[in-house]
Amino acid sequence: MEIKISNLSSVPIYQQVATQIKSNILNGSLKNNDQLPSIRSLAKELEVGIITVKKSYEVLLQEDLIYSKGAVGYFVNDIDLDTVLTIKKEEYLDELKSIIDKAINDGLNIEDIKDIVDKVLEEKSNDKS
Repeated sequence: MEIKISNLSSVPIYQQVATQIKSNILNGSLKNNDQLPSIRSLAKELEVGIITVKKSYEVLLQEDLIYSKGAVGYFVNDIDLDTVLTIKKEEYLDELKSIIDKAINDGLNIEDIKDIVDKVLEEKSNDKS
């Protein structure tokens, strides 16, 4: 599992790690019951603190994407397609809200934003034809 972190990003490192592990779970690269690297080994590999990796794993535990087996380690939870779709929809909703906020801050109004969304959806619809 390859994880890339950026110290220049405004996103905290623990969140970058959690997001990339989450993506690997949701896209099927990490499967049910796959064992994740130990906190200590991942921290060493990424050259970050143990607390950073522990916090990443705690985020994934709270989202029920992984589970812990005491002293054995952390493992990928069994998640079904409906759960994956629900998680992805929430992520897209958050991203879309952020983009809309940025557009409003840049001076666009709601009608401008609707026009842009309609144009993109129309293009996508035409691509499928």
